Amino acid sequence: MSFVIKFILILCLLFTSNNLFADGKSEILKQFILKNGFVPHQQLFNNKDSNLSKVGKVLFNSTAISLNGDISCSTCHLDNKGSADGLPIAAAIGGSGEGIERFKSGAQLLPRNTLPFWGRGGIGYDTFFWDGKVQLLEGSVSSQFGTSPPSNDPFEVAVHLPAVQIREMLSDGMGVEKLKQENVNVANTTYDIITEKLKKYEMHASAKLAETLKKSKNNLTFSDYARSLAAFIRDKFRIKETKLERFVNNETTLSKNELNGGLIFYGKGRCATCHSGPYFSDFDFYSVPFPQLGFGANGFGVDYGRYNVTFDTNDLYKFRTPPLHNVEKTAPYGHDGSLSTLNEAIIAHFDPLRLIDLNEMDTKKRHYFYQKLASSDSLNVNYLTDSEVDNLVDFLKLLNY
Repeated sequence: MSFVIKFILILCLLFTSNNLFADGKSEILKQFILKNGFVPHQQLFNNKDSNLSKVGKVLFNSTAISLNGDISCSTCHLDNKGSADGLPIAAAIGGSGEGIERFKSGAQLLPRNTLPFWGRGGIGYDTFFWDGKVQLLEGSVSSQFGTSPPSNDPFEVAVHLPAVQIREMLSDGMGVEKLKQENVNVANTTYDIITEKLKKYEMHASAKLAETLKKSKNNLTFSDYARSLAAFIRDKFRIKETKLERFVNNETTLSKNELNGGLIFYGKGRCATCHSGPYFSDFDFYSVPFPQLGFGANGFGVDYGRYNVTFDTNDLYKFRTPPLHNVEKTAPYGHDGSLSTLNEAIIAHFDPLRLIDLNEMDTKKRHYFYQKLASSDSLNVNYLTDSEVDNLVDFLKLLNY
């Protein structure tokens, strides 16, 4: 047998063995994905109020939903920013423009990063906000409304809150002093005023809403408007088919880097410990030592996270596991947007000190960071090389659509 023929045979054997090896890794990854709660996108969507979605679209883009300001839901939830605003912390009422221009314009700032809307209110998506202040627990809605939630649907309850949040859609000042109380009755008074404003400035949408709900326009409540707004968000931001789903269905193959990243996600990286289930989140709460950016929900650069809801010291510095659909499009990352890239967000889970300069922190900030390190749930993640982090990012991009 000639040398050329031998060489060709060797190449064929190598090619075949490499393909078989890749096929084997692909099958292993598919099994990991399925065993960790993957659900086809069609099974995550069931909008009982789709007939209200057109009205909800009008409200989503209407500034009339803000009691005393010129802001709508779409002001901070932008299509070109992955349904968030692209800023570390939200620049809400009192500004103009979008993105960094809004930040520079004097908008009132919120302490946390704007959350994207992908999958919100889908089947099984029942925990909302960074600290889970609205949540379905044992069939009942837990929220700031106590024992009298405005709806049995946790997402509809969540939709109620931004309109009465000071500095978000309610300007701090301009005659709202009497409304600045931790009181459900005061919140209901605010909702009544906003409802009358919506009837006045969104007359056509209000008439359509009343017609659809088969009630008089005069009898519309803020909860009716919130219900239609929730319907629109459910429709517009539903989970769609991703490359990952096509891979599971044997409709596409993955690159070497994507495949390796997936095996790291479910293996060495232990990402699926928290990022499991249909939305790649267990909707539980964990402390990850991200650097704190901005003034924090508790002021003075401090954010106690889930503790602000439960007052349980075991919940200090804990935040809800972020779902991962379209995660590449929703930078920056973390409850305060302190990490600008996915690579940094991953590194913070196993090597957080790489991302900060302790010498630039004053004593108080260092103490606060040490507390977060001590309470961290994430440092059991295995060390990853920079190339492994890159592979992991390539895998996460499979969740884009």
